[in-house]
Amino acid sequence: MPKYDLSKKIINREISRRDMLKGLGAAGVISTTMPMLSRRAMAASQVGLFTWGGYDDDGLYQGYIDKNGGPPEYTTFGDAEEGLQKLRAGYVTDVIHPCYSDPPRWVRAGVIQPIDTSRLPSWGQLFPELTEMGTVNFDGKQWMAPVDWGDTSLIYNPDKVNWMSEGNESLGLLFDDRMEGKLAILDSAADSWYLVAIYHGIDVTRMEHVTKAQVDSVYEALRKMRKNVKIFTTDTATMEQALMDEEVWCALGWNESSWNTGYPMMSPKEGTLTWSCGLVIHKDAPNLDLAYDLIESAISAETSEYLLNEWGYGHSNKSGYETIDEAGLAERGLAPDPIAHLNNGNFSNNPSDEISDYIEMQWAEYTAGG
Repeated sequence: MPKYDLSKKIINREISRRDMLKGLGAAGVISTTMPMLSRRAMAASQVGLFTWGGYDDDGLYQGYIDKNGGPPEYTTFGDAEEGLQKLRAGYVTDVIHPCYSDPPRWVRAGVIQPIDTSRLPSWGQLFPELTEMGTVNFDGKQWMAPVDWGDTSLIYNPDKVNWMSEGNESLGLLFDDRMEGKLAILDSAADSWYLVAIYHGIDVTRMEHVTKAQVDSVYEALRKMRKNVKIFTTDTATMEQALMDEEVWCALGWNESSWNTGYPMMSPKEGTLTWSCGLVIHKDAPNLDLAYDLIESAISAETSEYLLNEWGYGHSNKSGYETIDEAGLAERGLAPDPIAHLNNGNFSNNPSDEISDYIEMQWAEYTAGG
């Protein structure tokens, strides 16, 4: 099983600048916010992008940079709910990066505007399985431009978790007594709560039918799992380092973490949580033309190739798949047939605002020890 020797790969130039900064930041050597701050000072007139931590990667927006002379002004959030609450409180930017189940809630909150796809030359190259999802295209309008997609599942060290192997994998590993103190999970209800819900038989593709009693049942299971959890984090670099150091044996995470660590991503019998994230436009975006430039760059064939090859995630633009072979897709935990993968995925839809708020409130209590 390959191990990720960060220092050796830096010396031998075997990893990208992005991965080097990410790894050093996780080790406490540097702060990855330092270059972001200096860029803001130099590029005050650039488009504002409010995105996930770690997605402040210029390689994802190279077309925008080439056209406009500099990168976006990045600000980051830990998860989409945190981002929404900041927008509700009055934060104004140009473009935001939530995920596929978020737009209905964000539209009801009145914080985003519809996207004019005629302003996006690459739109016709995107997978309709993503652009036509009912949570991103509704009321006759396109609310989100899908960009990245992948799966949330368990990544595990097979040398330590030697009782599981390909074809014999289950999310029940989360609750296994042998995993006490050996688990890292994302501090995100949108990932961790939903994956546990799948294990407990809740159909996350029909979240509009979920009750508070069902939400409570998942949290009851999560509390039973608590003894196994050593790390709650929104930082995937921290999670990956803990896996590579064998501090934990399993992590609840995304495709990229499997590829970065060399450890397998589980295909459990219960199914994985499939997700897609993308870009939306703030209702009061001060730089609307630049916002469209940024979205076009993010959905372009060039970014598709970059995301697939450098991040290990799927992309909404079909063109990137021509640049990577079946073995490369498998290495990244991506299916050779992306359309079949998307059609078979457990894409959760959006519950009512009442249930969404209840899940998030309970998650805050859970991660605080409640």
